[in-house]
Amino acid sequence: MNRRATAIALLAAAALASSIALAQAPPPAERSHVYSPYEQQTIDEVLASLHAEIEPEPEGKTIERVDVVPIDVFEQRDPLPRWLDVFHATTRPSIVRREMLLREGDRYRQVLSDDAIRNLRSLPQLSVVLIVTVAGSSPDRVRVVVITKDVWSLRLNEDIEFQPSIQHSAKGGITIQGLDALELQPAEWNVAGTHQTASGLFVLVPSAYTLGVGYVVPRIDESRIALQTDADIVINRASNSPEGTAGDLIAGQPIYSGLTKWAWDAAATWQDVVDRRYQNGALALYVDPATGLSVPFQYRDREYAAAYHVTRSFGWDTKHDLTFGAGMSTAVFRVDAPGADPRTVADFAAAAVPVNNVRVGPSIEYHTYTKRYARLIDFESLALQEDVGLGHEVVLRFYPSFRALGSTLDIFGTYAAAQYTFALRDGLFRVGFASTMEPDPSGLFDASINPTAHLVTPTVAGIGRLVVDGTMLYRWRDGLNITGACPGQSTWGPFEPCATYVGGTDRLRGFPTNFFVGKDFVSYNVEFRSHPVEVLTCQLAGVAFYDVGDGFNGASNFHPYQSVGFGLRALFPWLDREVFSADIGFPVERPIDPGTGLPIAGYGFLISFGQAFGPPGIALPSVLPTGQAAW
Repeated sequence: MNRRATAIALLAAAALASSIALAQAPPPAERSHVYSPYEQQTIDEVLASLHAEIEPEPEGKTIERVDVVPIDVFEQRDPLPRWLDVFHATTRPSIVRREMLLREGDRYRQVLSDDAIRNLRSLPQLSVVLIVTVAGSSPDRVRVVVITKDVWSLRLNEDIEFQPSIQHSAKGGITIQGLDALELQPAEWNVAGTHQTASGLFVLVPSAYTLGVGYVVPRIDESRIALQTDADIVINRASNSPEGTAGDLIAGQPIYSGLTKWAWDAAATWQDVVDRRYQNGALALYVDPATGLSVPFQYRDREYAAAYHVTRSFGWDTKHDLTFGAGMSTAVFRVDAPGADPRTVADFAAAAVPVNNVRVGPSIEYHTYTKRYARLIDFESLALQEDVGLGHEVVLRFYPSFRALGSTLDIFGTYAAAQYTFALRDGLFRVGFASTMEPDPSGLFDASINPTAHLVTPTVAGIGRLVVDGTMLYRWRDGLNITGACPGQSTWGPFEPCATYVGGTDRLRGFPTNFFVGKDFVSYNVEFRSHPVEVLTCQLAGVAFYDVGDGFNGASNFHPYQSVGFGLRALFPWLDREVFSADIGFPVERPIDPGTGLPIAGYGFLISFGQAFGPPGIALPSVLPTGQAAW
């Protein structure tokens, strides 16, 4: 057989294999053609400009053309003047086109179109992402129209942890305080229209401020390889001298389609910083129950980690991903408290500072899940479609570390988790359970369980829906002495919730930030989210909530603190896919603040981006800047 015949045979075999895979493909996303009024208006205007009509049954027809229609950040219907569009970069059509998994001449497959939609929506530079099919030049042909809307690319991204409270002193004076963190990230999100991001960083906390730079390349040229790097320096506010640094370099290729067989990632990270706990805009104190004395709640945290993973993915409707990895991480913690009582310092280290830990070893993970999705609106992003995974998901991970390779201990870590998600019309119910166990030769070094449940009811009478969420973390062995820290977890090691500070954030609004602390926590929340109302293309909605939670050490010390409150949600499609959130909470019970000896304030504010809590997940989070590997 000559070379040409061999090439033709190979191409025919590849086409046959692709046809078999497509025949076994999962169904399209449930409710895939349900649009919000905002999105439907967008579709109508674009199709009118193209003089095109929807093709209701495109499956299997030949694609004769793919049209990319980018929409300006500010349109005629938006509240701001359109001349502002000259001050930002607009995504090049070629950048959108390269994300398409279907090309001219291919047979149209809705499942591949759905994968392309999810990939495009993972990119922060785009808010609206819609793919519609229109009639072609003949009944057996179809055109694909890709509609995207850029967000404003010149950004001053900000995040505020602000829990204002009024404190009354013993002399009758009043102090208003509560700024725990202010983060500003000036950035160009779309350098030359390529979706690359150049950014700076400024973080202000009561004791220090951070300056940093970063760069993100979601795809290198036409490859699927993503790259991210950043470096930060921390300046102490009292001395105006450097006190720490942090940074990372991450590269990899995600599983970007149901047909993707291979993925990989490589990461190197470091941080050498002072970890501190803040309450009401001030450095918190650790009050020793044994001595009655206190020390500042701070310690030096030095962590370095490097890891490499490669994944082989099998199947389509039901995915089976097998990941092999190798990594090392080192975490060293030290308490510096000159002049403090030695017993108090020792008790603080024993109670609140993580244990020094070095790990070197391999890892292997099996991850299975179904490629079924529900396409929802008025969910997390108000008026923009979102895809949420349905069906089963199971993760089994084994990650030993060995003294012979330099580890602190011989640890045989395992992580096992399972969850299932049910569609409930335009809502969902997800239940999950995760467990981490790390035995060593002398017994059980570290172990935890983490059950979760999340209910989003169908829309009630067209006015809104209830969201009910519950989660618990119980560490029945705490060999690492983790209280709000996750040494080495970002690139290698166990995956478990570890934010055991509770209060002020989305889990227990109204209380001072990080007010409750412990190795265990319980939180359950009920929130009514109203249907959004459009005002000059801005989507506005309200919430009312009831929060219960506590961070504690051991079940006998659990006390269910409660708060109630209300808030505002706003989505600006020309600014972001994430909603702006502003809440005010009122604690039902006002415990004594050990730092002041007085009851906490009767209210507290929380200002942030994103809904208070989203559906929980059990998969290891993607380290890639695109986030495409996580669903």
